Amino acid sequence: MMVLKEGETNYRIQVLLDTGCSIPLINQKTVKRLGILTKQHDTAIPIENFTGQTVEVAGQHYTKPLLLQHWQHFTQECFEVFPMEEGTDIFLPFWWVAKHPP
Repeated sequence: MMVLKEGETNYRIQVLLDTGCSIPLINQKTVKRLGILTKQHDTAIPIENFTGQTVEVAGQHYTKPLLLQHWQHFTQECFEVFPMEEGTDIFLPFWWVAKHPP
């Protein structure tokens, strides 16, 4: 669990540290539920799932930098909006884990 800070509001979110992921991803349902504003890419970027197949509905939108908090550690990241199953709000990639050791 981490805290996503949006202005003066704090949201408890479920984060998965994923060594197979290459970019920070946020669940499209979480974006809608929390009312997070997104921007659209001029051209969609290809994002592949764990089997190497391009996810057609992904790579079209991204977030502004969002502030994440885990205990007393803070980081700010932009996220690609991605369709995920229930239970996970954010995937953080291996390079994030290496940059911010638990």
